[in-house]
Amino acid sequence: MYLLNRAEILEEESRIFAHCVTQCDLHHHDAHECLWVVKGRIRVQVMDEILLLQEGDVLFINKALPHATQSTEEDNLVLCLQYNFVGVALDTSPIKNWSLVQKNMLPEIKRLMAHLWWEQHYKADHWQQAQASFLAQLGLLFVRYFPSINAIKTDSLESTLLMNDLLRQITLRYQEHISLSLLAEERGLSEAYLSRYFKAKVGETFLRYLTLYRLEKSLSDLAQKPKKAISDIALDHGFPSVKAFNTAFRREYDCTPTEFRLKRESITLVNVGQAYAGVDLVLLKQRIVPWLDKSFLYL
Repeated sequence: MYLLNRAEILEEESRIFAHCVTQCDLHHHDAHECLWVVKGRIRVQVMDEILLLQEGDVLFINKALPHATQSTEEDNLVLCLQYNFVGVALDTSPIKNWSLVQKNMLPEIKRLMAHLWWEQHYKADHWQQAQASFLAQLGLLFVRYFPSINAIKTDSLESTLLMNDLLRQITLRYQEHISLSLLAEERGLSEAYLSRYFKAKVGETFLRYLTLYRLEKSLSDLAQKPKKAISDIALDHGFPSVKAFNTAFRREYDCTPTEFRLKRESITLVNVGQAYAGVDLVLLKQRIVPWLDKSFLYL
């Protein structure tokens, strides 16, 4: 599932790497995962919960939990650690729900993750021992300050399958005339129930989420196909009219599709479906160097 490029993935019992997320479908692995959004925003689905992570956010994902990641309209840069912390069970909880003590641990978490990547990237003398030390410190921090308090509900799998099905339908049919009432009818559920369920799990109404998805999909055509008419782009991405497309676009991006095209016509976007795009190492170093203990730097 991961794009194994450069030497940024540790091919041993742990992985620490930087990547630009585009879209990575639902998957799981036998390791805990720690995500640090260094730049931009990404959307993360864990089981049947969907979270929007912004720059500076950190998220923990317990091992074996199905999860998926997807970019928003912004460029992003994410530092990811995968490691099996023995005896640790982490809650997938956004920073806003952390306790004050846990929030005070955020700088230390970023420091340790920054050092893990730095050691892996430069491979100075005894870098493996240094990584082992940083992993041990991180594990102790998790055990002491982030004990799991939420058990997985017995209906989690069924709920996850339903949410994954709804998101898959949006992915496959966003160009069509799709509605919540139609999906509810196809699944033998009431529209009112499905509406409440979707809003509770995603944090957005079905119509708004569908509109945002259509808008995100339209960005590639706007940037990469300068000769394609705005009306064709609107209809190809499920909007009933150019007026509806322009209205939604201006509401979300504070500009018209034409203005966006003029700004972004020279930018090459990553093809949807590629899990991770290339990494701007210069930017990454600029963002993580402030978190490093200068005595550990090997320049």
